Amino acid sequence: MSMHPFPDDSLPAGRSPQEAAEGLWVFAPNRDSRGTVAWLLRTPTGPVLVDVPEITQANLALLSDQGDGGRIVVTHRTAHGALRRLAQRLDWEVWIQEQEAYLLPTMALQTFCQEQELGHDLVLYWTPGPTPGSCCLHWRGGRSVLFCGRLLQPQPNGRVAPVRTAHTFHWDRLLTSLARLRQWLGPDEPGRIACSTGLVHLHGAALVDQGASALAALNLETLQAAGRGPNLPW
Repeated sequence: MSMHPFPDDSLPAGRSPQEAAEGLWVFAPNRDSRGTVAWLLRTPTGPVLVDVPEITQANLALLSDQGDGGRIVVTHRTAHGALRRLAQRLDWEVWIQEQEAYLLPTMALQTFCQEQELGHDLVLYWTPGPTPGSCCLHWRGGRSVLFCGRLLQPQPNGRVAPVRTAHTFHWDRLLTSLARLRQWLGPDEPGRIACSTGLVHLHGAALVDQGASALAALNLETLQAAGRGPNLPW
């Protein structure tokens, strides 16, 4: 384990992460990364942190309990937060899509192109659109959770949808990514969807149930013709 880059007693206490399912935790939105929600998976091959939570005493207590050999997956460039400090603290491997590796030139990174197996039912998919190097992580098997970053967001009507904002990198590529994701996953996946923003619309829940149906319900032709969506604060 590397030397601690900051003393714990100098950190805010923070809110404890919520256990969303067995072996899965969701963190409070991180103000350092425009409100990105991070997730922690406990897998047989080690812990996996999806995006970067705020560095607080409560968050570090959970992460430090996971031990060595973990991995951090960054789903989009606005999710970095204090990635460098957290990676130094935990000494975990960092995975990022190759399009956005240039943003972290002095960090040791693992990169991928189109798709990448991470072992034991974990696979990364490149899904550009929200940002050039946006990606999704699919936790396959019995849990079947798709960590979609900002590709999809919960809506007030209870559904999920892509949201076009002033910060969207490329709307057409985002829709192409959704079509390709459906091909990668097949008609019966995922079981649930974990989003990186908009969880307030889930009314206390953390995960979107019936993920495969939610993906299939998206009318990409209608979305193609849609105007600019709400300008969300990210």
